[in-house]
Parts: sequence; C-alpha cells; structure tokens
Amino acid sequence: MPQKYTQEINTITSEIEKYTIAEGHNLWELYYRRGYFYFLDNEDEKAKEDYKKAEAAGLDVTEVPYYSFSNSNSKRREFLLPEKILVFLILLMVIGSIGVQIAGFIYRING
Repeated sequence: MPQKYTQEINTITSEIEKYTIAEGHNLWELYYRRGYFYFLDNEDEKAKEDYKKAEAAGLDVTEVPYYSFSNSNSKRREFLLPEKILVFLILLMVIGSIGVQIAGFIYRING
C-alpha cells in the first residue's frame, strides 16, 4: 500500500534534525505531528515511537489530543465504518421524511 504522507514525514524529519530543545524549539510538537502522519499512513509502531518521543520532549498530554495511535488497544480506523453507517442512516431518514412530506403535499393538492 503506497504511503500518502511520505513528503510530510520527510519534511518534519528534516526539521527534527535541525532543531533541539536547547535551541528553544518545540521538539515535542514535531514528533507529535510526524507521529500523526505515520498514524495516517498505518505505520502504527512508528507513530507510537514518535508519540513517546513527544512525551519525553515535553508534550503535555492533558493539553493536546490523545490520539489512538498512542494506545495499542485501539485503532481509529475501526471506528470509522460505524460512524459512516450512522451518518448514512441519518441522511436516509432525513431524505425519507422529506419525501413523505412532499408526497403528502402533492396528495392534498391533487386530492
């Protein structure tokens, strides 16, 4: 499966190589962002490693979203299909309700 975020990962990796915490750069943010791109590319182990590096570099997990790649027991993509099905069913109900309203209106007019 081709990696979609290789360019972003390479750019962030270059930034990480340029900066250190001593230079006042938020290194945790770079690791966190790169980890998220690894996560999007289904590179879960690399994502977890970067998340751990981000924590070690000063990531405040109470302030920044806790992505599921940091937890080995969950995978975000497992929740995407049920969410899509739910949205589809709600949309179907709304369309059906509008259809019933239109049909009732037409029936009353032609009556």
